[in-house]
Amino acid sequence: MKHMVSSESAANNLSLILPPRAGQKFREYLEVIERIFQEIVQEDPITLLGAMLTHEVIVFSAVEADSGQMCSLYAVSSSTISLKFGATQNRRYIKDNERIMVIIGSGNNIYAFFAKFLYWSDNIMMVAAPLAVYNRSVRKYSRINISDPLKISCKDGLHLEGEIADFSPTGIRFIMPTIKVMKRDTMLLEFASGDCGACETLVQVTRSQRLSTGTRSQVAVRMLLTGMMKNKMEYMYWCCRKVQSGSAQLRY
Repeated sequence: MKHMVSSESAANNLSLILPPRAGQKFREYLEVIERIFQEIVQEDPITLLGAMLTHEVIVFSAVEADSGQMCSLYAVSSSTISLKFGATQNRRYIKDNERIMVIIGSGNNIYAFFAKFLYWSDNIMMVAAPLAVYNRSVRKYSRINISDPLKISCKDGLHLEGEIADFSPTGIRFIMPTIKVMKRDTMLLEFASGDCGACETLVQVTRSQRLSTGTRSQVAVRMLLTGMMKNKMEYMYWCCRKVQSGSAQLRY
């Protein structure tokens, strides 16, 4: 068995990279995640994971309110994976033999696998070794989690109020009342973030998903920016990063 050699975390903050769960049932969130991790790593899973000991991990259970628990990859064997949690973390709600999702940050990549929970040993979670590991490259800009309001103007003249979930210099994810939204639809968004400025920009929908409540949807959009607006969005992004520096907590 390979064991943990230090407590160093991966450089990537997984809580800023992953889509927010936002109250979705496990099945619904898995559908979102599985669309992101489209490539199966051909390397032997045990060899791959053994090279990522101590790296930052997020674990998702089937509990609808579970927005992810931070831990680290502690040990790897041919049949089990060990994950180390903080002493005060709430983790006892995971049921025996429950299927969980494990996501690991490593360099410019993030990896994901699904595994059966086996048992706890103090603050160490034991899960069955996965048969396959999925991979994707980390985007150039990690998302920033914020909860500022925004105004939405649709092409048919409908005006709505929404709330930002996260953003980067090129895209935004937000929550809005559920209406019919199609991929490639365009909208006008207006939003501001504290002392970091305000923005009004056209956006194009890349994904829309109704939340479990049925009355609200989570929408991801790509910003259609001019040269000057690109500079402004990059300024807002780095300003918000500076304001939030030191925070690595999940907000959903």
